Amino acid sequence: MKTGFNWKRKLLSLLLLFCLLTGLAGSGTMAHAYNVPDNMKWWADDKFGMFIHFGSYSYFGHGEWAMQTEGISKETYQKTISAKFDPEKFDAQEIVSYAKKAGMKYLVFTAKHHEGLAMWDTKVASFTDTTGQKIYSLQQYTPFGKTNRDIIMELKNACQQAGIHFGLYYSIIDWNHSSQTVEGDFTKMASWEARTAYIADMKAQLKELVDTYDPEIMWFDGDWTYKKDNPTLKKWWTKQDGQDLYQYMKSLKSDIIVNERVCRSFGLGDFECPEQSIPEKALSRPWETCQTMNNAWGYKKDCEKSYYNVRYMIQDLVEVASKDGNYLLNIGPKGDGTMTAGSRKILKGIGNWMNRYGDSIYGTSGTPFAKKPSWGRYTRKDNVIYAHVMKWPKDQKLVTKKYAGKKVKKVYLLQNGKKLKYNATGKKVIIKMPEKKPDKADTVIAVQYQ
Repeated sequence: MKTGFNWKRKLLSLLLLFCLLTGLAGSGTMAHAYNVPDNMKWWADDKFGMFIHFGSYSYFGHGEWAMQTEGISKETYQKTISAKFDPEKFDAQEIVSYAKKAGMKYLVFTAKHHEGLAMWDTKVASFTDTTGQKIYSLQQYTPFGKTNRDIIMELKNACQQAGIHFGLYYSIIDWNHSSQTVEGDFTKMASWEARTAYIADMKAQLKELVDTYDPEIMWFDGDWTYKKDNPTLKKWWTKQDGQDLYQYMKSLKSDIIVNERVCRSFGLGDFECPEQSIPEKALSRPWETCQTMNNAWGYKKDCEKSYYNVRYMIQDLVEVASKDGNYLLNIGPKGDGTMTAGSRKILKGIGNWMNRYGDSIYGTSGTPFAKKPSWGRYTRKDNVIYAHVMKWPKDQKLVTKKYAGKKVKKVYLLQNGKKLKYNATGKKVIIKMPEKKPDKADTVIAVQYQ
């Protein structure tokens, strides 16, 4: 690697910074606040995706961490939970149709969560039940196997038909694999030989997933047993392992998008993924917040009366977009495969809002202003600044920031194009607002510059 000063790169960086500060815009989407590789441009522009947590824990209905939190042994978990998992009512077309209606542009499905049950017909021999006789997979271990269905392929095909990008989730730790025992919140390796063999077999499963389903995203998790170097049997995953895993995924598919959790905290992967939280400020690299609807990832009966309201979810999405991030919103189908009523309601509600205001989310690149307005948030695209008004002004006058040196062409309601009167003076654009707020969650005003 050359270490000399690269004047061309420096000039390009300064030009990008100038464009961001002055709000210059040409045709197409404005530059993001960070560099976006070519293979990630669709992802950075799509902004909004669906996460699906689904496994045999869905049958139990106590959430995806039940085996660990309730101290259930491997054998008991397999015989009383996984062996009874039969998602015969799983309907990929319905799920994808709800994602489409909600305005989601991509989908990530849990191919293997911490419980270790492969949701596809894996052929990697070490992933067995405690007897060592049965492959621990949806097809080979559960009653659902008799249907000869492949729900991952069903989802893949439904996504393809709907024009939705398809991704998969894979857990690095495995509570049920013979190489590991549950140790606190995570796992401990049985031996160094077991560690080496497990990592090789994990890569074999990942190759199966890429070869069979050709995912565009691989979303890793379960990397908490990490340390920077010098692994132990308790801290058995290292930064180097994460780097190797990332390169391995790229060798399988060069343009696949991989998250930071190949080994978090070291700036690895293609994007950061804060969980159920939104950074105070925009991050310096691509990022995505993953969020639940009710504080549960996998189906949890006790959380079915605890869904956030639609308004909250919309404003959460907007908050993320205003900071140039992506939003991955989770659903947790029930054990029979059906969607919950709460998830249907929220997805419909978000979809109604996205039908009117999706242009203020897709392809946007976050607020151009340093200070958050008291009434809501900003997003931007091309020569348009979108004012997301969550708190309606009592005097019907909305005071927005103005781009320095730019001239306002028009101001209008995004939902119907109705022009609004305004006065652009100095650093402000004062907009005359309708008496009634069109949308309780967030009404979007477009300020177009020329």
